[in-house]
Amino acid sequence: IARLELEDCVIYLLDESGENLIQEAASGAKNPRPFEILNPIVIPLGKGIVGSVALKKQAQLITDTRLDPRYIVDDQPRLSELAVPIVHENRVIGVIDSEHSRKGFFKKFHLKVLQTVAALSAEKIVKARAEAIVKEKERQLHELNRNLAESQLTALRAQMNPHFLFNCLNSIN
Repeated sequence: IARLELEDCVIYLLDESGENLIQEAASGAKNPRPFEILNPIVIPLGKGIVGSVALKKQAQLITDTRLDPRYIVDDQPRLSELAVPIVHENRVIGVIDSEHSRKGFFKKFHLKVLQTVAALSAEKIVKARAEAIVKEKERQLHELNRNLAESQLTALRAQMNPHFLFNCLNSIN
């Protein structure tokens, strides 16, 4: 981001419903501390420049946001915007979005770089999501195994109590 002289850069990912893009990562004013996003932005699919890019699967380089009615101001108005879809197996999974306070800031060079980053990110995002699903399934399996062990122990205790009582009564007899 520093090398490209970007003021901010945000990654939005499509939620499970496929209806909203949710801000998942940011650099700049929207991300004051690493790994923390203040008030993540949610953009409905098709709304704004970012939502339009996700819907059409086509990058958009906006030289003057004041002339584009789709432009949504989030933290402060900026004059240029570049939004690139993140596509995996012909499905949009997110959008990389960058805004700049200078009109006409973004050039074709910026577009090509962000398209490359989007292509590389797509595989990493899909892999990370798959790993998260595997971890959740492993956690669920562990929980089921723990519950099964508790149930077996309870069943064993239920069998032992009458047996113990019978032995005690026999001993007393």
